[in-house]
Amino acid sequence: MKEMDKRNHLSVNSDKITIIDSDTASDDTTAITLASSLGDLKAITVVAGNVDFKNEIKNALFTKEYLDLDSPVFVGSERPILNQWRTVEEVHGKNGMGRLTDINPKSLPEPAFAPDAIISLAQQYKGKLEILAVSPLTNLALAYLKEPSLPSLVRKVWIMGGAFTRGNTTQLAEFNFWTDPEAAQIVLNAGFDITIVPWEVAEESAMVYDEEWNKIESLKTKKAKLFIEANAVMREFSKLKENLKGSVHPDSLTVAIAHDQTIATERKKFYVSVETCGSSRGGMLIDWYGLTGKEPNAEIVTRANREKFMELLISVLST
Repeated sequence: MKEMDKRNHLSVNSDKITIIDSDTASDDTTAITLASSLGDLKAITVVAGNVDFKNEIKNALFTKEYLDLDSPVFVGSERPILNQWRTVEEVHGKNGMGRLTDINPKSLPEPAFAPDAIISLAQQYKGKLEILAVSPLTNLALAYLKEPSLPSLVRKVWIMGGAFTRGNTTQLAEFNFWTDPEAAQIVLNAGFDITIVPWEVAEESAMVYDEEWNKIESLKTKKAKLFIEANAVMREFSKLKENLKGSVHPDSLTVAIAHDQTIATERKKFYVSVETCGSSRGGMLIDWYGLTGKEPNAEIVTRANREKFMELLISVLST
């Protein structure tokens, strides 16, 4: 059943049951804001990625408390399966939260290991649970390796990951797939119903330009303030180091599409794999022409409606 917040015209699907798997920093906080505002967010699971792992845990707990959420936080893998990776504080700020420095949550994470929590929630909400995987896929891969029936229990997996050709970490690889390509390869071949939102689609359809940034800043709501403060350093990095015209929000776009699939204006199914060796490690390999002879294992969003995404984002941040 859908509920409508008449004051803000915000459609909330209370039947949408989700977990968000996050390497909590900057845009992850916005993705958590969207997921908790638009559906029933059952848990936040934390995985190694963006910044120092202890900071990621603090950031997830801080975001939960700031937004006054009931969603428990579960700590997952503090490293990828095989890869030696690097964190990117230069993108997200020293602690991963942009200009926010007073990150001292009062609560503690749950005692259960995040992959175990994923399995437990999938069993509890069999056929209903959707996983918003906006981070390296280590937790989900470990959950599947422990419980091979997991794909039959989970309704949908939404992945922010991969790049067509414009890698944001290496010439080819996007950060999430580059951090743990083995995990990505495991998840892609596990049998989940998967939709992937690649980097370039976010760069084209989830960039917040100065005019929109200023509009969000003028909202003066608690959610808008979190958006501005948490994403400020990332915005500066994008503009100064990557020569972009604004801040890019791939995690938030992924959550938005999971809520309103009409935001994805073009989607195609392919067999997708991830390179695990050499300088192309983490690269997303798409079988565009069926050369492998393998059946598609994922749907890829190839185009998205930027206007609808921005409308939804601002609508949520206005509340």
